[in-house]
Amino acid sequence: MAARPSLQPCRQGARHRQRPPLALPAAGLLLSLLPALAMPAAAEPAAPEPARALPQAPAAGAYLRLGGGLDWPDASVIRDGDGCASIQPPALFGCGAGDDGRSLAARGSFQQTPVLEAGLGYRFSPWLRAEALLSWRPQLDYSGQSNFIGAGTDQPVSAAASSLAGFGVAYVDLPRLAGVQPFLGAGLGVARNRLRSVTYSFPLISAGATTSTPEGSSSDLAWLLTAGLSVPLSERLSLDVAYRFTDLGSLTSPSGAAEVVRPTRIPSRRTIPIASTSTDLQTQGLQVGLRYAF
Repeated sequence: MAARPSLQPCRQGARHRQRPPLALPAAGLLLSLLPALAMPAAAEPAAPEPARALPQAPAAGAYLRLGGGLDWPDASVIRDGDGCASIQPPALFGCGAGDDGRSLAARGSFQQTPVLEAGLGYRFSPWLRAEALLSWRPQLDYSGQSNFIGAGTDQPVSAAASSLAGFGVAYVDLPRLAGVQPFLGAGLGVARNRLRSVTYSFPLISAGATTSTPEGSSSDLAWLLTAGLSVPLSERLSLDVAYRFTDLGSLTSPSGAAEVVRPTRIPSRRTIPIASTSTDLQTQGLQVGLRYAF
C-alpha cells in the first residue's frame, strides 16, 4: 500500500509565507511625512499696525492772543503842519532853507519802544483767520536836530509821544514746515497818537534858550504788514513770533501858544502864537505772543 504523502512540508511552507509586517506601511507613511514635518510651521500673519494719526487741521473757532515786543521807529521829520507859508498863525519853520542847505525842519527819529498788544480772533478755515488787534506804544522818545537860520549847527530837539491803535487783521496760514507754521498778515485800522510838548534848544543863543510847542492828540489812518512763524506748544496753545511793519499815521502839535525861553532877555519867558507841526510815525519791530484757541 503506497504511503500517503505527508502534508507536513506544505504546512511548514505555509508557516514560512508570513504576511508583511505592519511596521513597513507605517514606516513608509512616516517617511512620506518627514519633508512636511521638517518644514517650519507657517508664520502666523502679523497683526496690522495701527494707522498713524494724521496731523489734524486747526479747528474753526475763536482764539485769544496776548503778546508784546520791541519797535524801532523809522526816521521822522517834523515840518509845518499847515504849510510853510502860514501867516495867521505864523508857521514855526517857514519856507526856505536853513544854514545846512536843507528845507527848514527838525530831523531825527523816535527811539526804540516797547509794544503791548492783545488780539481776539476767529479761525474760518485751516489757512484763514482774522482778528481784532489792539496795540499800545506807551513811550516814544524823539531825538533830533533842527536847522533854524542863525542858531548854529547844534539845535537839539526832544519830545515824547505815545500811540494806541486798533486794527482789523487778516492772516493766511501757510503749510507747516518741520512742525512750524509760517503765516502772513495785513491789517487796517485807526491810531490815536499823542505828542507831548516838542522842545527846540539853542545853545548858541544862550544856555537854556528853548522854544516849546503845545501838546496835542490826533487820530489817523493806520495799517500794518506782518510775517512770522507759529510754534505749537499744545493742542490749543501756540507761540507766535513775527516781524511787523506798522504805519501809525502822524503825530501833531496843534496851533496854539508856544513858550519861548530866552534867559538873557527881559522878559526871559513869553508865549507866541504858532501854527501846527506834524511828523509821520512808522515802525518796524519784532513781536512775540501766545495764542490760545477756545
